[in-house]
Amino acid sequence: MPSYATHHIFAATVQRVTGDSAAHIAATYPAGYRWGAQGPDPLYYYHAPFSGPLGRLARRMHTEPPGALFEALCVAAVQQHDAAALAYVFGFCTHYALDRVTHAFLEAQADRLSLYLPNYSAEARRKLVESDIDGILITNYIAAAPAEFEAFRLLDPSAAECTVLARVLAGAAKSACGARVSPAAVYRSLHDMRRVLHLTHSGSHIRGRLVHLERLAGKAGLASSLIRPAEPLAADCANQSHRPWSSGNGERTESFCDLFDAAVPLAVSLQRAVLERYYQQKPLDPRFFPTNFCGAAT
Repeated sequence: MPSYATHHIFAATVQRVTGDSAAHIAATYPAGYRWGAQGPDPLYYYHAPFSGPLGRLARRMHTEPPGALFEALCVAAVQQHDAAALAYVFGFCTHYALDRVTHAFLEAQADRLSLYLPNYSAEARRKLVESDIDGILITNYIAAAPAEFEAFRLLDPSAAECTVLARVLAGAAKSACGARVSPAAVYRSLHDMRRVLHLTHSGSHIRGRLVHLERLAGKAGLASSLIRPAEPLAADCANQSHRPWSSGNGERTESFCDLFDAAVPLAVSLQRAVLERYYQQKPLDPRFFPTNFCGAAT
């Protein structure tokens, strides 16, 4: 799955091309929309660096059939009687669309990176690929001073919408996954994610310390891979040169930016369906969810 800045840029791109109603709601409740664009990912950061049941729940949300989750998100949003909850679900739509379309690509690039970093685990390589693509997307899409772009500052865990979205995600987790998660725990995960992203944004100050700890633990790159490289990696993780790469459907040559563009119509269509579900109680078409977030057939 892409990293946080890429998800933020994708959500902003979708907002520019989606329908007037969805774009207006997203603009009215920007914190709800931006946090929704991070999908279940904040749950991974709950009490980071220690893993726990919320991290396992995030993994389930990514790997289980997503139709029930999105239906539960819509129901929970309606129950809040607050359009900020709808903005959050709109953001969640963008997370699913981009994850689904790019997951196989990211896995392929992480496998290829083993040629350059054979001592890195698959998880560390994938995080480094995601961090490298963050930097490339920032350069491509942020016009003003991309080197100084601090996407983590756009994720405000204290915004008024956060109490609403915490209730939405907690309610959806119970309904779709049978997991009892308190809104307070979801709210805490937002703060924990923001703290980690702030720490890793200016990575040059802590990289040496993290690398030292990784050596002691025998886990090269597991934490330092979260730090965005100052320059794009020579490995061309975004595949801007259009090298062939393998997916479950055979050999492909798209770059990450090609897949980014291809995911936009999917996100827009899903947002429109969610809008109808919210205001007209029109059920979500299961054909929106042929795969889970990881692109695996459900």
